[in-house]
Amino acid sequence: MMKRVLITDPITPSGLEILTQRGLEVVDVAGQPVEKIIEEVGTVHGWIVRSGTKVTAELLGRADSLQVVGRAGVGVDNIDVQAATIRGIVVMNTPDGNTISAAEHTLALMMALSRNVHLGHGQLQAGEWNRQALKGVELRGKTLGIVGLGRIGSRVMKYAHSLDMQVLGYDPYAPQQLLKSDEVELVALEDLLARSDFITLHVPINDETRNLINARRLKQMKPTARLINCARGGVVNEDDLAEALNNSTIAGAAVDVFASEPITKDNPLLKAKSILLTPHLGASTKEAQEGVSVAVCQQVADFLLDGKLHGALNMPVADMALLKLLEPHLELAADMGRILSQLVDGSVESVRVTCAGTVEDSHPIALATVRGVLEHMLDSRLNFVNTAAVADERGIAFTHAYESGEVGYANLVRVEVATDLGKSSIAGSVFGSHGKSHPRVVEIDGYHLELQPEGVMLFIRNRDEPGVLGRVGTALGSYGINIGQALLNRERSAEHAYLVVKVDSAPDEGQLKALAGLEGIMSVRKVVL
Repeated sequence: MMKRVLITDPITPSGLEILTQRGLEVVDVAGQPVEKIIEEVGTVHGWIVRSGTKVTAELLGRADSLQVVGRAGVGVDNIDVQAATIRGIVVMNTPDGNTISAAEHTLALMMALSRNVHLGHGQLQAGEWNRQALKGVELRGKTLGIVGLGRIGSRVMKYAHSLDMQVLGYDPYAPQQLLKSDEVELVALEDLLARSDFITLHVPINDETRNLINARRLKQMKPTARLINCARGGVVNEDDLAEALNNSTIAGAAVDVFASEPITKDNPLLKAKSILLTPHLGASTKEAQEGVSVAVCQQVADFLLDGKLHGALNMPVADMALLKLLEPHLELAADMGRILSQLVDGSVESVRVTCAGTVEDSHPIALATVRGVLEHMLDSRLNFVNTAAVADERGIAFTHAYESGEVGYANLVRVEVATDLGKSSIAGSVFGSHGKSHPRVVEIDGYHLELQPEGVMLFIRNRDEPGVLGRVGTALGSYGINIGQALLNRERSAEHAYLVVKVDSAPDEGQLKALAGLEGIMSVRKVVL
């Protein structure tokens, strides 16, 4: 029986030709209403989309024969990956196809911004000729600050060197050993903002980067600085940026991505001065469109016909029955990785996972842990298939082992993360049976407690003295933050204790700083799951 591939967004002819030449039937309904997708999705084996189609759990529930969803591009926000995984459907993307186009668009915006090209064009259309008002600046000799040194950020760095620019970089997760000191000077974000003439953003959108550039950080920039965002909408607070431009806090900005797309008429950036806007054109080149079309069609054909996986995001292990059996342990391991990634300082260098008791298969547990450590560093979704490669790419070594012997629990997973600044550890166990499992963190840096990892948590190191918990509770109450649970342990040291407070809402940066300044408090870290 000939396998069928559904196409619901525009794919170039050369991509479609790959499918037909390899004996696959192409069902092209691009541009047609969702009713046509519903009509066809139940009998197809592959499904190729771009960003326009919403691959929902409802549609996936109708796709009885579907084996793979291929995304021509990087982001998979339009695909319900969890629903696909539950149904055993592979989701794959093409992460390299847009790198050059996005980096070149960044450079184009930076050049246009530096020479007021957009303003000159507008003035000429309005019948004006005012060269003196549009005096620009050269890029040669200027300092470019790059926030995020992944594929696109690194490519922008190379372009900047060809223009004789000095480059500062900020990426707390970048493997420093892979970055040459003569190419980029790695600095703190505040230092980068204060020293850069141009600042370009290349970070994913997540809880740590949302509103990364806000009013406070805009004020840290030079009044002559110019900001470029070709990363993700939401990384820059649009209201704060509009105000900063209108008040001449910075000299200009170029924005290609927005918190809500397409933007509405009331977006404050539309009326801001010294602004250059483009409608998410970072990947909109003939070459990028061709590249991702060819790549995704090749990947889908390879999987359907030969069982080969390229760019897969959600294939955990070959044995899906084993995956189901390990699910509670995998979820706990990923959560422990997420916790440590928010507790440690510096660049992660290694992750070690040790399993004991009934958890004998340490490899998928280790991959789940590393995925949790990496998740908030990257813009693309991670899963077991690509976790090892991404860790290797970032210079992170990970090891795993099973240890026999008594551990005090039916099963135990211990994780140690080492950074260039130190080490931190965490251990967890799944209580109960598979049908009624209860994942718990049972140890943090040697302090024993029993914590259900969820929601917003404050991890506090404090001196073991009366009144500390009361002062923390009083402070949180004054912020209007309710405490759900507080766990305290002091068995490791006679002088120090460890306090974990689960709260109903997250304190802001100022409130965290105030908590850290309370008498008896040594450190405070916010963790969000």
